[in-house]
Amino acid sequence: MNNAARFGYTFEVIRGYKFQKGNIFKEYIGKLYQLRLQYSKDNPLNLNCKLLMNSLYAAKPGMKTTKSVIEMFDTTDEFDRQLLSDILDTYGETLQDYIKIDNHLITIRADVNNFTFSERNDMYHGLDVNIAIASAVTAGGRMWMSQIKNNPKYNLYYSDTDSAVIDAKLDNAFVGSELGQFKLEYEINRAVFLAPKVYGLHTSDGKVDISPGKRNCNWKIKIKKKVNYRK
Repeated sequence: MNNAARFGYTFEVIRGYKFQKGNIFKEYIGKLYQLRLQYSKDNPLNLNCKLLMNSLYAAKPGMKTTKSVIEMFDTTDEFDRQLLSDILDTYGETLQDYIKIDNHLITIRADVNNFTFSERNDMYHGLDVNIAIASAVTAGGRMWMSQIKNNPKYNLYYSDTDSAVIDAKLDNAFVGSELGQFKLEYEINRAVFLAPKVYGLHTSDGKVDISPGKRNCNWKIKIKKKVNYRK
């Protein structure tokens, strides 16, 4: 909110929650990032490190509070048939889907057993999520990117979660190999941006990058030159 207020936004606070402040993932993220730097992008270990780091973004702390239970039953087995019948009697309303494969039945249902609500504390117990962490991580990323998106020194043509296409070089303080810094991905001669993650680039070294879509397309682009920075 403080960062947004700098750009003229105003807020009316209706209700909020207080959380204890702490840097709980600093050492974890630091180790993973240093490990990732040891491997090239085409190495599976690089991707593994990236996925583990990105899981803190919102994949785990900010995931939906609804869970699914997937179970398989052997329809030729008396015990499994009885178990399936009991489950349907008890949790039939939570059944989301089922798949029959030969003599086996796979059921998918919502898991409600682990969810208990306390009216006194106004909170749920048993959920493996933490909105405070997800909010802090996503808000921190947006605050960092706002320094790029709202910078009057250059024009912004496209931006994604951690990247930007601009028409001037970033200050040296923003560029480097340290965690949180940007790197020059490529220089662009011509480009077109149609929608999020839908763009076409012609780089200064002659490469063409189209995402998504077909390569070898005919272009009519008026943008002359930009610089693309990515974390």
